[in-house]
This record gives sequence, structure tokens and C-alpha cells, in this order.
Amino acid sequence: MKKYIFASLAFAALLSSCNSNEWDVTSDLSVDKQDPTVGLTPVAEKEGMDYAPLYWSVYGNLRAQEKAGSFPNIFTENDWDETIDYVVTNLKSHGYDMLVTDGFAAMGGDDGYMTRYSHSTKDEGSPEIPLTTIVAKLKAKGLKLGVYDSPFWLHYSNPNAIIPGTDSITVSSLGYDPAKDKDVKYPTAKEQFGWVMTDHPGAEQFFEGFFKHYADLGVKFVRMDFLSWYEDGMNYTDVIDKGFGRERYVKGMQWINKYAQKYGVYVSLVMPHLRNDAIIEKYAGNMVRIDADALEGSWYRFSDNNRGSLRGGWPNSENAFDGFINWSKISGRKKIRLDGDFIRIGSYADDNEKMSVISLPLMAGGPISITDLPTGDDLKFFQNDELLALNKDGFVGKPLARNLWNTDGEVWYGQMKDGSYVVGLFNRETAAATRSVELSKLGLSGTYKVRDLWKHADEGEVTDKIEAVIPAHGCKIIKLTK
Repeated sequence: MKKYIFASLAFAALLSSCNSNEWDVTSDLSVDKQDPTVGLTPVAEKEGMDYAPLYWSVYGNLRAQEKAGSFPNIFTENDWDETIDYVVTNLKSHGYDMLVTDGFAAMGGDDGYMTRYSHSTKDEGSPEIPLTTIVAKLKAKGLKLGVYDSPFWLHYSNPNAIIPGTDSITVSSLGYDPAKDKDVKYPTAKEQFGWVMTDHPGAEQFFEGFFKHYADLGVKFVRMDFLSWYEDGMNYTDVIDKGFGRERYVKGMQWINKYAQKYGVYVSLVMPHLRNDAIIEKYAGNMVRIDADALEGSWYRFSDNNRGSLRGGWPNSENAFDGFINWSKISGRKKIRLDGDFIRIGSYADDNEKMSVISLPLMAGGPISITDLPTGDDLKFFQNDELLALNKDGFVGKPLARNLWNTDGEVWYGQMKDGSYVVGLFNRETAAATRSVELSKLGLSGTYKVRDLWKHADEGEVTDKIEAVIPAHGCKIIKLTK
């Protein structure tokens, strides 16, 4: 079964009426009949899994092809070679060590799992590129492959392939069967993928085989998308898929938790509803998307899109800044990391915006995910090693208050492993404004040396409060040391 995933599905009609404007959205706290985390350990607590990645994604390239109607979308071997050389030349020495696929191209497999990615030419009949070829290209340059895939999806051309770990259960038997799967939420809705019914025999073995398949390939990072569609079929207020139910969804998440840890695979969760304060996702994921898709980028997508509004389901927030503030309640060291989606640096109006869109994910302990091939001045924003030291440290900051409507949500702070503190002052407004915070509000006292991590300059000492005039859409990131 070939799989093409089109952005137009994910970005179905946005209705302004769907904004709930409720604060501290948790949905229905009785959504699970029993605690789904009993007996589980969060995947982020596993040794070596407490970090946020620095990586490059094919998303921008393939989204541009899809918008142009240039079908099929492809990322050729030559594209891989050129991009690998770009990453090695410009980014690898700064900590970026992975390239990741996305869902706009063919995802082929014969026996249930993806083994090929993208056609080799603009011809749907052309061969697809083996994942082993891509892995080898990356490994030769000291880089890794991450994949966009999900154990909830089936990839097969052979419906009679036997699920690993079973005697005779076929991969095709895992699919939706209207004759027996009568409890789906929207049975007449179109099924967008070949979904795995987690209550069918062999489903758990299939999930384990998924993680073993990628671990054996040397792939240790997987982005799992469209989770809300599986759970209840919903995207915003639109019915997109059949919705296979909370119980099937939770069962799959429990298996993800179990087998991701067994095989050492890092799990990035995309488009989950995060019901009951992300009760199950906090255990199943190392990282979770907390806002609507970046699309072509811009300050609007990063900070202004439906600013201050929250929903009880996906997407809870339509801009990254609100998402980082709201979901800071679940992030931390050895906890799930927050993902604000891809950074399209060329879409931002000036250096102030560009510094902010790099700084906030790092202050929040999230990833930096590049998806274009920035050059010149745009490239330098991804190469600030003083700021990237936060990522290397495993730093996770918090806003002064989880508040979307006043400046307390624009002041972020946290402590590094060496005992120093990092404070970020942001300005989401269209005019310059003063941002300040008393050290006592950060739990600090005494005298601290101040260093600006964007100016790469020492700025004296501070004893009572930090205060600065921040340009429109700008920020100031400082490190405090004794």
C-alpha cells in the first residue's frame, strides 16, 4: 500500500466559531475509564532519551511541490546528496545531526512497514528509493535518518504478509472491517489511511515489529502524525476520518510507550488532542506538537494566529507562542518536550523576529527543526552556539506565569546544569516595549553577572531586577552567573 499525505487534509477549513476561549483546557477529565498510565514509565525517563533534537526536514521542499501541483512530490537521491552536503557544511558542527522525512511523498512497503521513500522521478511508476540507501548516505557523513511514519499505519503490497511474532495473522487483517468494527464514531466518513485497529488480533505484535523494523535499520527517531484523526476523526470542528475511539487510541499509545523503550526509538507525537492534560501522551512521547502547522511560516503563524484562544482538542493553539505557554505545564527535564513545528526563517520580516523564533523553542526546551536551505544572514540564526548550548544542556525553561494575555507569558527562565540561569524577555507586540522581572520572582538573590547570548557580550552585573526595552517582535536572552 502506497501512502501519500497531503497538507490540504491537515489544513481543512478553519472556522472562527471553534474558539472556546476557555482557560486551562483539559477536556473531559473522565475521558478514560481507568488511569491509562498504570504500570508505565514515561519514555523521556529512559537513559539517553531526555533531549530535544536539532534536525533538518524535507517538509519545506515537498510542501512547495504540493502547492505547485507538481505530482508526484519527490525527494530524489540527488536531493539527498545535496542536502546532506549542506547540513555537513553549515549545521553539523553546531549539533544538527539528523535529516527527517515527511508525508508528502510516496511511503512504500510490501509487508506492512515502510521500506521505501519517494519516487525517484516525477513519474508515479518510477522506482521508490530504499530507506537503506538513504540511511547509508547519511551514515557515511556521520548523520542519522529520522522518519515520518506511525505504527497506526499500514504499508503493504502483499496483503497476505504475516505479522512478525504471529503464526498466521496477516497484515491486511489489521485494517478496519465494517462488519465487525461497528463502534467507530463516524462510520460513513472517508478513511484517510490504512489504519491499524488495535483491538484486532496481532495488533500488538505489529506495533512491536514497527519499532524493531526501524531500530534494525538504524532509525531511532519517528514522527507520528494525525493522531487526533485516529482517536475521534476530528480536525478543528471538521469530521475528517472515521474516529476509532479513545480505547483503541490509548491501547496504541501504551504499546508505543512499551516498545519505544524496548528498542530505543525517540517518539515525536503530532496532532494529538492531548485530552486530560495529555495524560497518555506524556508517557508515550518524547516530544509533542503543541500548535497548528507552520505552513509557510511568518510571525502570524508563530505568534498572532488566533492569539489567546484555546480549544479542548487539536489544535489546542493555533500559534506556537500560545502553545509553548499553555503546555509548559507538562514539560521539563526527563519529561515530554514541546515542539512548535518547523522554522521557516526566510518568512520572518526582520532579525528581531528571527531571533525570537529561534529563542523561544530553546528557552522552552524544544527542538530546532530547519526545513529550508537558509544561506547568508539567515543561516547565522541557526549557528548561535551560545544559545544552542541550552539544547546541549537539556535546558527546559518556563514562563513567569502560564498566561496568554499579559507579559508574564513573555518572560521565560530556567536553570542550566552548571547552576547558571537563563532569562528570556520577549515582545509579541508591534511596538517596542519594556520588559522587566525582579530576581526575587525567579527565586534568585544576590549579584549575578549578565551575558547577552545574541550579542555575545557581557553586560555588567544585576542585583535586583532585569529590565530592557525589547524591539517589536524581538527578544533578549541573557545568562546569569555568580
